[in-house]
Amino acid sequence: MIEPDQQSGGSRPSAAALGPYAFMTALAEMVPVPVIVFDSHGAIIISNRLAGQLLVVSPEQIDRRVLTFDGTDLWDVIAAKRRSGELMITEVPARIRTSANRSVDVTFVVSTLGGHEGSDGGVFAMAYDAPDERDLVGQHPHPLDGTLFPERQQFAPIVRLLAEDLGADAAVFAEVDPDRPLSARTIAAVQDGQSLEGFEWSLPGTPVMSTAGKRAITVRHGLRQAFPDDTWAAAEGFDSFAAVFLTDVAGRRAGILAVYSRDPIEAPEAMAGMLRLFAARLLPALRHLIGDRSLRESEERYSALFEHSHLPMLLIDPASTQIVDANDAACNFYGFGYDDLTAMSALQINTLAPDDTREELARAANRTRNYFQFHHRLADGSVRDVEVYSNPISVHSRELLFDIVHDVTDRHRTESELERYKQQLESLLQRRTDDLMRTNVELQQTTAASDAFYENVGAEFRTPLHTIIGFSDLLARGMVGELNEEQVRQVDMIRDAGRQLAALVDDVLELSRLQTGVEACEPEEFDLAELVRSIAVGVRQTAEASHLAFEVSCPEQAVELFTDRNKVEQILLQLISNALKYTSEGTVRMVVEVDESTAVVRVVDTGVGIEASEIPHIFDEFRQVARRVSGTHEGTGLGLAVCLRLAHILGGTIEVESELGAGSTFTLTFPRRCA
Repeated sequence: MIEPDQQSGGSRPSAAALGPYAFMTALAEMVPVPVIVFDSHGAIIISNRLAGQLLVVSPEQIDRRVLTFDGTDLWDVIAAKRRSGELMITEVPARIRTSANRSVDVTFVVSTLGGHEGSDGGVFAMAYDAPDERDLVGQHPHPLDGTLFPERQQFAPIVRLLAEDLGADAAVFAEVDPDRPLSARTIAAVQDGQSLEGFEWSLPGTPVMSTAGKRAITVRHGLRQAFPDDTWAAAEGFDSFAAVFLTDVAGRRAGILAVYSRDPIEAPEAMAGMLRLFAARLLPALRHLIGDRSLRESEERYSALFEHSHLPMLLIDPASTQIVDANDAACNFYGFGYDDLTAMSALQINTLAPDDTREELARAANRTRNYFQFHHRLADGSVRDVEVYSNPISVHSRELLFDIVHDVTDRHRTESELERYKQQLESLLQRRTDDLMRTNVELQQTTAASDAFYENVGAEFRTPLHTIIGFSDLLARGMVGELNEEQVRQVDMIRDAGRQLAALVDDVLELSRLQTGVEACEPEEFDLAELVRSIAVGVRQTAEASHLAFEVSCPEQAVELFTDRNKVEQILLQLISNALKYTSEGTVRMVVEVDESTAVVRVVDTGVGIEASEIPHIFDEFRQVARRVSGTHEGTGLGLAVCLRLAHILGGTIEVESELGAGSTFTLTFPRRCA
């Protein structure tokens, strides 16, 4: 068995220079499903990374094979079909034993490979379905895949390409509600090479309604006679139909990819295989859309509970003790305006000593306690008894405490008075004592019911809620209705401002963490040349989109380092991002030079350069030097400051050379072995 990552020796040649097996190996790695290639004698010569879950040690303990649940080699099943003359392009369903010692039902799309001068060259097998082993259906995106989650409007070209490849007259990609199988939401549809805007595919009457429990369907001809209620087929004269179904993370039917044609289907196996391949590529994007909508609905529920609740609610940062957010009920209870309350610390409203308050916040943050009784000070100076239910939640990757505050001052006063009355009445007649005891029991029952109610309310907030900053993105994509040009422009401004704020928060938190001095180099063995090439693969598409050339110069042999890979990668990505941002034409290059003890990586651009007077301040915090290039380049002004501190943690430095109008060179120098 040839492992693709081991063949290339750390320096991958271009696709044109690869041998036949190496080229097929690279192709297999691009496919988001398990791929296995057998030679003409049944030996496994290629398997991609996802196929590793299907390979188990054979009974002979010789090598790893694909075995069915009863120990039969998959090759024997395929060979039997070859001998019967069935195998050209076909499907082979089998129950496979995985490396985790589980049995899963897998459908293989199998194709015979041509050998030298027409001889038998082996078999190409691609595993598509595995409902009980979700990792086998494309859950691990390939690093080269930059379009894993396309925008909704970008689905149309993919669906159009499917129709063109299959020679179909129409194609449709739709989402279905697992709980309402008659309901379909059209994501993209094309007919006769044109996108159908606003098209709604009606499922009743289509072949889809006759496929309960199936994963695919093909109607080779006679579609209108067999399904006369299919309105689209009747109106357009379609005679054949094929579809595959996509599932959500729970294995339920969540999407349909279908094609219609006016001519009969001549090669149903080939069409089914192509549909399955496209479905595998679209599956992660469909699940992303479903998850995105679920998050939005969750945010709407959170907003309704937080903003409109009659109970005072606060969001508090346990580290800084700052009150980050408050609802109207909290502002009314404490007597402060929203701006004043959210500028305060929890220490200012709690009568406990500051250290005691911080200790209680820490208990809530680490979930050792979620119910507290405090005395809170209001704006008028009065003090109220409160019960606080506090649970941690994550908001914009920031760990906060979600507090529900209940004023129990009157209840406590009532309880105190009742206790005093009880002591006085104990000297009275037994009848009066019995009446008092009965009243006290009723009061305790009422108190217990109240406590249980608020305990249940607090429990509803134990699950962390993620606030979505992308509502403007949903509006811009038209998911809640089409917008006019001015609305789109304003929504884009909101989205850009939100992203800038998120970037600023991330950078400030990162810089603050680095300034504490607790961050240290976490070394590991890795190949710098391989890291640089992987970074180049990720940013080349961005450079080409800006009509820039992106070049990499590094040694052909491996450059072994023992340092913090993540910090090196973070620095290089920031330097390349700056180079691309401030270069309008020309080239951006990464140059790697090493000696026995030191590694040097230069990021060179042909951009506008930096004025000599600004170079000494280039690494200052919140410093953005003037770049004389068309357009604006907004940023936080912290990226290079973070890079410099990361370089110091590595034991290295960053230097800059620049000539106005000719470009800049940023040089990262660090030891090959982190001290």
